[in-house]
Amino acid sequence: MIEYHVAEGICFLRLAALNRNAISLAMLEAIQAGVARANEDPQVRAIALLGDNQLFSSGADLSLFREIRSDDDALRVSAVFQEAYQQVEDSAKPVIAAMAGTVFGGALELALACHFRVAAHNCRFRMPEVTLGIVPGAGGTQRLPRLIGLPTALAMLVRGETLDADRALDAGLVDVVCDADELVGTVRRVADSSPVPRRASRLDDRFRDPEAVAKAFCEAQRIVEKTPPEIIAPRQILEAVRTGIDAGFAAGLRRERAAFAECLKTPAAQNKLYLFFATRQVSKVPELEAIEPRRVGRTAVVGMGTMGAGIVQAFAQAGLRVVALDQDESALRRGLERIRQSLDKRVSQGRLTPRRRDEQLALVTLTSQWSELAGADLVIEAVYEDPAVKQSVLSRIEPLVAADAVVASNTSAISLDVLASGMQHAERLVGMHFFHPAQHMPLVEIVRREGVSLASVATAMQVARTLGKTPVLVRNCVGFLVDRLFIPYVKEAFELLEDGADPAAIDRAAVAFGFPLGPLALIDMTGLDILVGSDRAIHAAYPRHGALSPVAIRLVESGQLGQKSGGGVYRYEPGDHTPHPSETTARLVAEVQRESGRVPRAIRDEAIAERLVLRMVNEALYAMEDGIARSAADVDVATVLGLGFPDYRGGVLRYASQAGLDRVLDRLARLADQCGQRFQPSPTLQREQASHGVTDRTERL
Repeated sequence: MIEYHVAEGICFLRLAALNRNAISLAMLEAIQAGVARANEDPQVRAIALLGDNQLFSSGADLSLFREIRSDDDALRVSAVFQEAYQQVEDSAKPVIAAMAGTVFGGALELALACHFRVAAHNCRFRMPEVTLGIVPGAGGTQRLPRLIGLPTALAMLVRGETLDADRALDAGLVDVVCDADELVGTVRRVADSSPVPRRASRLDDRFRDPEAVAKAFCEAQRIVEKTPPEIIAPRQILEAVRTGIDAGFAAGLRRERAAFAECLKTPAAQNKLYLFFATRQVSKVPELEAIEPRRVGRTAVVGMGTMGAGIVQAFAQAGLRVVALDQDESALRRGLERIRQSLDKRVSQGRLTPRRRDEQLALVTLTSQWSELAGADLVIEAVYEDPAVKQSVLSRIEPLVAADAVVASNTSAISLDVLASGMQHAERLVGMHFFHPAQHMPLVEIVRREGVSLASVATAMQVARTLGKTPVLVRNCVGFLVDRLFIPYVKEAFELLEDGADPAAIDRAAVAFGFPLGPLALIDMTGLDILVGSDRAIHAAYPRHGALSPVAIRLVESGQLGQKSGGGVYRYEPGDHTPHPSETTARLVAEVQRESGRVPRAIRDEAIAERLVLRMVNEALYAMEDGIARSAADVDVATVLGLGFPDYRGGVLRYASQAGLDRVLDRLARLADQCGQRFQPSPTLQREQASHGVTDRTERL
């Protein structure tokens, strides 16, 4: 777990544990023992903590959270880490952290306890605990501000901001940056030139300007105020930092321990941690464990529209060569320009160097010649969502590639059985449903139809992971999993429009619930024409959903397709995606209301959110009943990563479970009476009714 080696007066304590050097309680003991031994060894004048040239440590072993069942457990775990790291800082002989790769969370807190820090150019530093709804519990809230000052430290602690090696050097987080293969030599030079330990806990010069301190806290407080009240971690972090400044390092550590325990017992943190583990489990499919994925060396994407270009960019960002085919030369140029603009934006944000941008662009080969697909190991069709168009494309692809090449469709709703008809080797057809924007969204739905080869499925799963995505395996059906839940959610937003709710109020209610974007703003971004096209197939398969509102259909017929046309549900100024009220939408809503005889009425935000969310909850239960997903956890991960369901609520099915299925049943039954069949409770809930009876509670979920 820890390798102890002394050379030329330096003790090298090399982290060498499974699970990417995750810091467990056993590793903590080994680090403490190694530091103590080195301090007693007369041959040792300095100590180096290091991993290898690719990775220092992945951070604290998060399996520890599974063992925390009480406040006392949480306080104990935090205290064990704090005390172990304090022993490192108290070492009489200088301790140097030599780091490579990602240095996150508990790994960074360990480095902060060292006296000097050497980083490879490939290092990235982050305190991700706040994204899990918790507080760093190993001294991070105390040492980080003392080393780099409040503005940068609070950005890392409260926002989870990442620093690369150069920014870390400028901030004072590290002392030297070097090539990864020069870490050991650099440690020797630092040991020779820095014999006296520099202890972060004793630094206070960063806090001597009261105005600067007050300004930093004020800026961080603005971030805290935008955080949902269910997530207490940012507020607790600020309190721990403030305590350390006002009452000293030891008091700050005590407050950090208490904050760690307080956060862990909140539903928000428990849900975020549940999703963290679930996300790492969804791609582990037992029947695929013994299947060897096909080696994918040459890849191609057919179609350079918005989705196709995004998929091409995802491949290039992962360092993979990709052929982009479109028969329309202008579509190829527009697609490449979209990719270029996206990468340029990342450069301007400091997230990508100009050199890496150019390298990624060089990985893309544009062509209008079908023959360029020859020899591809994986081809993804990403053309217009029309069965006939997609079948035509698949028929062009198949003769050009080897019989064992994987052919994937990016369809979002069309059954793969429809697309497979006419294929000579339909066993190699899988669904790889990316989400807009494909280069950023973390989810890929891998769709498995009856008769598909396990090797094709395993290959699609592996490629998604290579792209840095989370693959969720679902069974083939119309709409698969995500769109089957998403379409009813958006359709309910249009029903609310007809009932009299204002578009901004509908989106506001969804955002207040925790979605990053309201359904109407989201469908404007995706495209109303996509909604109308997808709903044709989904409504035919699931008539209980009800018809799509005439408002949406008439918006499309009038050319109001969303942001891409300058107007959809909202109006947009050229070059600006800020939504503005649309007179066209208001006119169409009034027109439909007159025709249907529907009298507009005021609807409270809570009632709006309830209708939107319950449509999604109910359809998720129907999908589970049909065996579309392998587990409730898969549904939760897919709805969070693909639909933006708030992670602090745990995903759509965990939210329903925590709300209580009896309460869900009661509210759906009432809404079915008020609004119609689309709220008819799923068979799962009907069995709940038969088993336990219907409650008479009327609380909102």
